Parts: sequence; C-alpha cells; structure tokens
Amino acid sequence: MGLLAVESSVVLVRELVRYALANWAFGRAAIDDTVVVASEIVTNAVKAAYGREIRVRVAVRDGSALFECWDPSPELPRARRAGPDDLDGRGLAIVAAYAKESGVRPSGTGVGKVVWAVIG
Repeated sequence: MGLLAVESSVVLVRELVRYALANWAFGRAAIDDTVVVASEIVTNAVKAAYGREIRVRVAVRDGSALFECWDPSPELPRARRAGPDDLDGRGLAIVAAYAKESGVRPSGTGVGKVVWAVIG
C-alpha cells in the first residue's frame, strides 16, 4: 500500500496492521507487538522521506507476521543511544526487542530501501 510520508500515515498503518492480522486470526499479543514494530518502522520512514511516497506490506511468513516498509531514501537506519530525556532514538531498539528477525535490504528497483521485521 502506498502512502504519503507524513505523521498521520503512522496511525493509518497501525489500523491496517490490526485489521490484517485480526482477519488472519492472529492473537492479541502478536497483533499488539506488530503494531508497535510497524509504528516504529513507519515513523523512521516518515523522517527519512517526509512528504514523499512510502509503501508498506503486511503478510504472513511461516506463521509469523511480516511487516515491510519501503522508502526512497538511500540513508540506512542506524541505532542510536537515547538519553533518558531524549524524545527519539529508541525505534530500532524497540524493533529489536519485539521482532524475531529484522533488517534492511536495498529496494528491488534500486531506489531506496526496505526495512522489515518478522514478529510473533
């Protein structure tokens, strides 16, 4: 699904994930965990490509939820150490805490990257 990289798209993605996983009969915990991971990944994409198109995909892989987000920025996400008063900088640590696997790969088109996570 293509979206505009703006803050309100994060809310839309949360609902998309809830709807898709509920329809695929995932349990509440897996849905909630995937929503958290998707929120963090899309928030990073919005920051990387503000105002441009991003694309998300929710799927099932080997019985687990798979979330992917493409953005056109070539800049790779990088982990940061957030201080106790910092408002951001924890996203990749949150993804790592909830996901069984996660990573980033170049886009198949050669433009941008895909950040992905397998949850549950």
